[in-house]
Amino acid sequence: MEKIPSIHRLFMNRFVPALLAYISAMLFLFYTAESIHKDFLAEIGVHSDNEMLSQLHQHQLDSLVPIGVLLFLLTMAVCILSSITRRNLFASDAEQQEHLYKIQLLLDSTQEGIYGADHNGRCTLANKACATLLGYDSPNELLGQPMHDLMHHTRPDGSPYPAEECSAHKMSETGVVGVIENELFWRKDGSSFPVSYSVLPMRDGEHAVGMVCSFTDITDKLQVEEQLRQAQKMEAVGQLSGGIAHDFNNILQIVSNNTRFVMEKYDKTDPIYSSLEEMLTAVERGSNMTRSMLAFSRKQFMRIRPIELNKLLTDALLLGQKLIPKQLHLEFVPCQEPLNVVADSTLVQQILFNLLTNARDAMPDRGTITIATRLANASPELLALHHCSHQGLFAQLTVSDHGCGIPEGIRKNIFEPFFTTKEVGQGTGLGLSMVFGTVQQHGGFVTVASKPGEGTTFAVYLPIRS
Repeated sequence: MEKIPSIHRLFMNRFVPALLAYISAMLFLFYTAESIHKDFLAEIGVHSDNEMLSQLHQHQLDSLVPIGVLLFLLTMAVCILSSITRRNLFASDAEQQEHLYKIQLLLDSTQEGIYGADHNGRCTLANKACATLLGYDSPNELLGQPMHDLMHHTRPDGSPYPAEECSAHKMSETGVVGVIENELFWRKDGSSFPVSYSVLPMRDGEHAVGMVCSFTDITDKLQVEEQLRQAQKMEAVGQLSGGIAHDFNNILQIVSNNTRFVMEKYDKTDPIYSSLEEMLTAVERGSNMTRSMLAFSRKQFMRIRPIELNKLLTDALLLGQKLIPKQLHLEFVPCQEPLNVVADSTLVQQILFNLLTNARDAMPDRGTITIATRLANASPELLALHHCSHQGLFAQLTVSDHGCGIPEGIRKNIFEPFFTTKEVGQGTGLGLSMVFGTVQQHGGFVTVASKPGEGTTFAVYLPIRS
């Protein structure tokens, strides 16, 4: 803010020009009066000698000095009053500028977009967050613009949104203060984002004169809410599947025991014996399904012991190679550091085999499946998202393919039991749900990154235990 000039400086700025004008005027009056008197004496035939001119000058001084003194004092008074008034104006302007500067700082300090509009809906003020959220470089680009036509012109379904139907416009007209959730604002580049906004109407008596609108981008909020709903859904499905699996497993045990009892009464060459064997095979398949469901619900019994993940995977891939057809290449990239985890080795092998099967099915023709391990840190946000309480390093196992990828629309469903995109008879839809449940049962979590046509990467995080 510029320094306010002193009264002395303002006075001198006005008094010096006034003084020069005053002296010039007095000299002009003195010269004019002398010339008039000389011309008058010459007309009446009086010779103006030095004595008479001296008396004439004295007469002029006696006449002009009182007037000059009065004018001088009046000039000083006017200059002093003008200087005081001018300084007060400077002080008032400076105070107003300081006030506006503080208001602008306050507006720019918030992450909420804030703008003001007059009765015609044209922008009168905007903060930096408003310009940034709407895709503009500076708030000045918004000033004078019709805000509704600029960023609130279309509904989420793509239909036009007239200003007369706009909630913000209605609130500014009626004077009702409210909060509107989940509408769309549109950016300069034509993209949109969901917002929550509130409107404070400005009124002059009974008449609406404008409004102030504050809004927030709620994209992250909606994503968190969707993730929470998905987590609650998965928890409910897990509880249901766990209960069903226990009851179903008891039924299968009865069938299995009775089948074995009946098989003892028949010779192995008897056709009935073969049918009973098929029954046992079906029971075993059902038992595998219940184990997968129990893994998803985190209720299966585990044999926990310290293992080194790289060594376990090296041994497991000897069997895993048999799951992969010849046209696919299997590549293992272990990290150089030992990855000591506490886990059930059989269940970790099942995690690997299920992810290998998923990658294999995504590349029916040819390609490379890459298995890699490394030490990894997880951000607090990632831990909170997956409700993981482990504080420390993780052993990260990734299985990557270059197959068809997973469309975004179904990505959130892939860990649900019995969800599958395969045709009937080609899969139960329990593989990834078993991976999800088993990893959580070990205190870790699993993430997926995928783009249609570019492949998929599953990342399993298991806590490192010293």
